[in-house]
Amino acid sequence: MLDFVVIGSQKCGTTWLFDKLKMHPRIYFPIGKEGNHWNHRFYLGDVYRSIYHAAMNGPVVDLCHYVCGDITPEYAIMTLEQIRNLRKHHPDVQLFLMVRNPIQRAWSAIKMTYQYHNLDLASLSDERTIQAITTGKTAELGRYDVIIQNWLTVFPPSQLHILFFEDLTNHYRDILDKCCSVIGVETDFFEQIPDPVLNNPSLKGITYPLESCLYEKCIDFYNSGIRFLADHTNRNLDHWLTATTSSHNQEIT
Repeated sequence: MLDFVVIGSQKCGTTWLFDKLKMHPRIYFPIGKEGNHWNHRFYLGDVYRSIYHAAMNGPVVDLCHYVCGDITPEYAIMTLEQIRNLRKHHPDVQLFLMVRNPIQRAWSAIKMTYQYHNLDLASLSDERTIQAITTGKTAELGRYDVIIQNWLTVFPPSQLHILFFEDLTNHYRDILDKCCSVIGVETDFFEQIPDPVLNNPSLKGITYPLESCLYEKCIDFYNSGIRFLADHTNRNLDHWLTATTSSHNQEIT
């Protein structure tokens, strides 16, 4: 049975959350991370649906004592039809959306792509940088107003929980406690885990800051989404609307 899903977003700490939650003796991820079932494999045919169903119903591992999860960052931008399909099969599933300054989220994704393909970031022109941050799938994954409204069109607000990437620096235990509380497992498990283990980044990103002048040129595109998220979470996000803050270059993924 699928109990919870981390729907994204990419470069917002989902790998960190996966690595920490799987330490808990009562949390299990039958298909690992980024199975892309509900946004892709489900629609490839009965074989793929059967594989997922079998994994989630424990033919190999007895799941009766586990709370089962699925973490796939690109679920965030699933279509309404796909979201409705997930609810049809798992109406009570708890959802977690991890969010981050959308400009820095996009820049982090771009840096990851360049690192993966062994490309030189210095060769990326200012114009292409702005275009990459504000267009395509990269931009969609940071449009939190669209993402939240789409998911709340299908699921009730009580089932969608927002986690902030910037809290991973000093409030990582609070994030883990919240997740455990929501999904119904012991919240005191992580008390025995030392801080250096919990605050250790899962992936090391490239230290290559985005120039302030480029940051400023991307603010207008994300402005409405940032303000929507601030209102929705009752959290002051004004610092996301300026190019001068040390948290902009934080890399814990």
